[in-house]
Amino acid sequence: MDQTALHPPATFAAGYRPASLLAVGADALALADIADAARALGLLIESRRLDAAALDGMAAAPSAVTVVLALGDEPGEADENACTLLRERAGRGLSALVVAPLAAIDRVAGMLDEPGIALLCQPSPLDLATALALAVAPAPARLHDSGKGHALYPQLQQLSEQMSQLARALAQISDEGDGAASAPPSSVAAQALSYRAERWPAAERPPAAPGEVDAAYVRSIIRGRRLRDSYFAPDLFADPAWDMLLDLTAARLERRDVAVSSLCIAAAVPPTTALRWIKTLTDAGTFRRVADPQDGRRVFITLADDAAEAMLNYLAAARRMASPVA
Repeated sequence: MDQTALHPPATFAAGYRPASLLAVGADALALADIADAARALGLLIESRRLDAAALDGMAAAPSAVTVVLALGDEPGEADENACTLLRERAGRGLSALVVAPLAAIDRVAGMLDEPGIALLCQPSPLDLATALALAVAPAPARLHDSGKGHALYPQLQQLSEQMSQLARALAQISDEGDGAASAPPSSVAAQALSYRAERWPAAERPPAAPGEVDAAYVRSIIRGRRLRDSYFAPDLFADPAWDMLLDLTAARLERRDVAVSSLCIAAAVPPTTALRWIKTLTDAGTFRRVADPQDGRRVFITLADDAAEAMLNYLAAARRMASPVA
């Protein structure tokens, strides 16, 4: 058994559970990446190669332990058994992480849809460390109105220390990355909008006429969006929700199914980011999960009917105005 045990720093010892992680998988490199992320956070982790003994360990893992499953390109029977165990743990309210390559994401997304299971696809070290930190973070302490305002101060101070430690760990991981340019400051996205278009009354928003918007038109919009990447940094215009809406609209017009992996590629962002957006838009009712009739372990993603109608009506209205859509 390969085991990595790390002593957490003092700032984490009080707020994070010792021996918090059990990492299981057939990919030694993936297990090493998980251990590195845990090391940066000062977490205790035990790593096991996926076999019958590891499955027994997963089944017996106490509730205080977060299980991390690292899958390979072609999940086999042992991987499916491990996913079944994770679903059972999630059913008891226990969290888990699954790390998978893009080649396996379609099957994995079909097998795991429980709220307590975070699915990461080819995550960056920063994404992985963030997911681990969130998975092992303790539940918020219950606050009681004891009439003593000062009683809350130690809890706030401890939380502040933990967040500072986490920020330093994530910054270290980010600095040790591949040297890519850092993202624009978050304050850019946080600026309040100076202009918002007024929402037109329904009577002034005529529906799209049959054939007014076709797949070729939508695909031309998508090509125009990708053309920008030839002239600017690709992440400058990152808008995965819109890119996926366009791709699913085109696929609907083409009567084509869209797998999770294909939609991740269409999002033009890292796969883990795309998966988060897919989950968010599915939970919001904009996307729908549809079982693959040929393979019950796979799912396709499609637009909800009202979202599809809104997309077609919008694109038709923009086309009538000769307004470029990007």
